[in-house]
Amino acid sequence: MSPAADPLLAITRLFHFTPVTNLENIRAYGGIYATARLREMGIGFTTGGNELSLRLDTEGGMDQYVHLCWDYGHPMEWYVSNRGINVRYLEIDRAILYEDTTRFCPGVANANGMCTHSVPEAVAGGMIDYDAINRKIGSLKESENQERRKRAEKTEILIPDFVPMKYIRNFPNG
Repeated sequence: MSPAADPLLAITRLFHFTPVTNLENIRAYGGIYATARLREMGIGFTTGGNELSLRLDTEGGMDQYVHLCWDYGHPMEWYVSNRGINVRYLEIDRAILYEDTTRFCPGVANANGMCTHSVPEAVAGGMIDYDAINRKIGSLKESENQERRKRAEKTEILIPDFVPMKYIRNFPNG
């Protein structure tokens, strides 16, 4: 199928970044759980978000999802690393985009008034900027391209509850 027939083929990579201290539990429990589920299961974990973002996630129900980004160097990862937390990017198989429960968020998921959409809705509505995601928009020295890339970086793919190990393509040592 060509990208014109299936625009999602233009999405070549998805990632979940996590503190490396979480890798042992990700392996032990068979995948990446949303923070709400981890709390429910009584599993300890190191958070990526700060206190405010965690509170906003909980209040808006976004703690029910595993959050995925499009590329390395996500702006939120910078804040995590600046707190002295070592982070690992786990590459998620793009096949997860075709799961019925996968959601797209056109901005930061815990922002006021932000809505999520099914992936087919996002595709049909032209909400996914494939060129910006794939760095095919020209020089980032140009402010228009910079802003376009920043907007694209804020969009998220949301997976309810759990990402099984079968979708993690680069898990360390297996």
